[in-house]
Amino acid sequence: MKQLLVLFALGLASCTQAPHADNMPKDPKALPPIVLLKGDTVSKFNTDSLAKGRPTLLYFYGPGCKPCDTMSQKMAAAMDTLKDINIVFISAGSFHDVKLYQERYKFEQFPNVKLGLDYNNVFFRFYGGQAYPLLVFYDKNRQIKRANYGSLPLDTVRAIIDK
Repeated sequence: MKQLLVLFALGLASCTQAPHADNMPKDPKALPPIVLLKGDTVSKFNTDSLAKGRPTLLYFYGPGCKPCDTMSQKMAAAMDTLKDINIVFISAGSFHDVKLYQERYKFEQFPNVKLGLDYNNVFFRFYGGQAYPLLVFYDKNRQIKRANYGSLPLDTVRAIIDK
């Protein structure tokens, strides 16, 4: 019985590996390199390739999250006020969820927006996301400004970015 318990514990530990030290920024306030798998399940995107010199918003959303849907709807409708910000929508769901989100909100039509699945769970391990949405704001130098659980009014998002 003890052997089964040890095997079970080892199995769980192997599912939640810590990010490799080489893949994490040396500065804990710096934007981490997160690789997203896009809805087509082939294309990848890395946060390292975001436009430099612009603020960045990481938006961690989950499938079936009503506050996420409401905030995403508002963001899509007001994208012209957010066009100077790198926005990365990171899914906690599946490829299917990523594809549905893209079809629903058409975010990828905006050049400043990326959307995908964090298939290596780097975001989750780095930030310890416990609720949706999780918004993480970075300044133009890729240094963290603020993290926020829950949706925010767009004027508050804009104020945090401009601060």
